[in-house]
Amino acid sequence: MTCKSNIEMTSPPEVYLRRRAKLASQLSRPLLVCAGTAAPRNYASNVHPFRAGSTYLYLGGPALEGAAWIIEPNSDGDLGSVLLRPAVTPDDVVWDGAPPCDGDIAAAAGISMPQLGDPTRLPKLLGDRVGGVIATPCLRTHAWISAAGLEPAHPEELLAVIAQRLIKDEHEMAAMRRAADVTVDAHLAAMAACIPGRLEVIAAAAFEEVIARNQCKPSFTPIVTMHGEVLHLHGYGNCIESGSLLLVDGGAEEPGCYACDVTRTYPTSGEWSAVQRHLYETVLIAQKEAVAACVPGARFRDIHDLSARMICKGLVAAELLKGDAAELAERKAHTLFYPHGLGHLIGLDVHDMEDFGDLAGYAPGRERREHFGDNFLRLDRDLEPGMTVTIEPGLYLVPAIWDRDDLIGPFADVVNRSNIDALLKENFGGIRIEETIAIQASGGPEELSAALPNQADEVAKLVGGSSAR
Repeated sequence: MTCKSNIEMTSPPEVYLRRRAKLASQLSRPLLVCAGTAAPRNYASNVHPFRAGSTYLYLGGPALEGAAWIIEPNSDGDLGSVLLRPAVTPDDVVWDGAPPCDGDIAAAAGISMPQLGDPTRLPKLLGDRVGGVIATPCLRTHAWISAAGLEPAHPEELLAVIAQRLIKDEHEMAAMRRAADVTVDAHLAAMAACIPGRLEVIAAAAFEEVIARNQCKPSFTPIVTMHGEVLHLHGYGNCIESGSLLLVDGGAEEPGCYACDVTRTYPTSGEWSAVQRHLYETVLIAQKEAVAACVPGARFRDIHDLSARMICKGLVAAELLKGDAAELAERKAHTLFYPHGLGHLIGLDVHDMEDFGDLAGYAPGRERREHFGDNFLRLDRDLEPGMTVTIEPGLYLVPAIWDRDDLIGPFADVVNRSNIDALLKENFGGIRIEETIAIQASGGPEELSAALPNQADEVAKLVGGSSAR
């Protein structure tokens, strides 16, 4: 059977071999790590694009549907690491094209040819042992897992994976920088396409065209909206209005599946109103202070709290809150305007390892806070060199918050409600500024998305409707 030989991998094969060996040294039973299959949209053969499971990719699996690693305890990364991939029939080739050659698959993954096999080998490889599994939410994969008698990976197995994936090596960083470069260009295109009278979809299309042209994919469905107060709003049907704010939150996923995530908010006509500029610069100060605080040993939750104090300080200056900024932040008054966490892990997933839940985002012994807003913080770890995170404070006027007495009542003594109601009446929206950064041993963090301006005047000049253009 004819086969193709181009397999693009993020790292050299010896890197994957070392990763598997390191994981194997911490296992007490076999672990199956699955690539998954494409999810059907409305019927079985009409599918979403296939995206392999991130831990499978991290361990050196080429992007093959239905493939999986079986990692034996204490194996050396080659012997004891079997890459199972479905057999390809001649009919499959007619519909889907030639598959990669087995020799190229083995070479890219860093295994010898005997370690490449068919999924039917799994029962023999397991014998009478019950193995653990890390799998994507894929019905066909889970049916296979159930038939094999496997069970979900134990927390200690997941923690072994998490510890490795938290720290990015030089190959991963190179991939993330590439994703960041494409993301910056995509945002610049969206800014240029922001012209009052156009639909939001024009700016969204400009953003995605740059990503596609660079042979990347969106790291998540981009948010392009004048309603920035809706944190994860999708759809692009609104007409861009002069004098409003457009929030664009999006990033590229490069071919090896490493992600970037950046947000910019800008005035649709290229000119800030006085209150827009003040609140934008409030968020920018919070963002810059938080980035500067991202040094080894810093606790991410403490940096989140720092950003909350900066937001409160700006809100007091804007006469939306009254009182001492530090005391207001301690009382959680900021959550009325800043109802989410400062950021999250990023890497092979835009919310890296979120499929492992708080086991990844929270260090052992740490739990989420209970207060509204603060309980959405996705990360509470001490930062280490090689970790990659987002820093994305925001400030929003959310009608759904200001309609709730249970949220507003405790802060009635510190809220200037008439000023807030005036902004709500004007459909102020929201502001978020986000960078993807890498923690470094010294010299402060590396801002992967630093090439994209975030100063108020620089941003305004890039907007398509600006009088400066």
